[in-house]
Amino acid sequence: MSRLSEDTTRNGTERGRRQFLRGAGVAASGLLATAAASTAAADATFPRVSTRGHYDVTWYGSPYRKDEYTKWEYDTVGSIPGLDTDAPDELLVHVHGWRNEDDEAVDGFRTAREAYRANGYDQPVVGFTWDSDSSVFGWWDSTEIAEANGLKLAQFVFDYRNENPDTTVRLVCHSLGARVLLRAVEVLDASEVRDYVDSITLLGGAADNDAVATDGAYGPSIERAVGQADNFWKDEDDVLNWAYTTAEWDSAVGEEGCEGTSPANYEDHNVDDVPDHFSYDEPGEGCIADVVAEW
Repeated sequence: MSRLSEDTTRNGTERGRRQFLRGAGVAASGLLATAAASTAAADATFPRVSTRGHYDVTWYGSPYRKDEYTKWEYDTVGSIPGLDTDAPDELLVHVHGWRNEDDEAVDGFRTAREAYRANGYDQPVVGFTWDSDSSVFGWWDSTEIAEANGLKLAQFVFDYRNENPDTTVRLVCHSLGARVLLRAVEVLDASEVRDYVDSITLLGGAADNDAVATDGAYGPSIERAVGQADNFWKDEDDVLNWAYTTAEWDSAVGEEGCEGTSPANYEDHNVDDVPDHFSYDEPGEGCIADVVAEW
């Protein structure tokens, strides 16, 4: 089974893909029961890559990956175009942020897809959902889990493009999902897989603003392993202005843009008209029209 280079991480291990296709045929009586069954079926089959349940936190607050999962392993839910159906022209993978329970993440993916559709993007949209939701997870635990998930997202991109070499792959993230996405780019670059990601888009990204610069942690990998990089930031993003700065003693790329020299293929976009941190990918009031225009 193909995998990324072990040099990509401190220890490399084999990954596997688990398919969870759930049937939608649920017998129910009464309008309420039918509606509930329909919602559950929709959530169960919304196409997404999932690493839910792969990580946990010890009683003393240390995050860890469960023994039954590898560093690279991911699951899939629903029908992924190009894996379970014919290859599409493009595939967009949308990564959620911090403290999204599984059902909330799916609702968010659906809302984002609605925004993409409303702005003329009609290619398949799938989610990437990860363990970000437990109240046990503190901020630093969650950042560690997010970055660990970068290996799994990178492996998915690697596997997907190997099966669908002509499909354009776009990665979009919100908030702490930026740590997942940027780590994935770093992993691909370290394995010299540098032509698989056509574009990345950060929405209110919760990563250090100097990390995307050419002398930062992720900037060189962005320049080498990504076709195009766009960062949508908001000066009045109160969540990042307060919470991120308090936790990290630094400024986020989603509140100030890149600090330092940006990669040649990177562009900052100020979107102060977005109402708040949670509205970047909302239909009508977010900035998805600007996102799609860059493609």
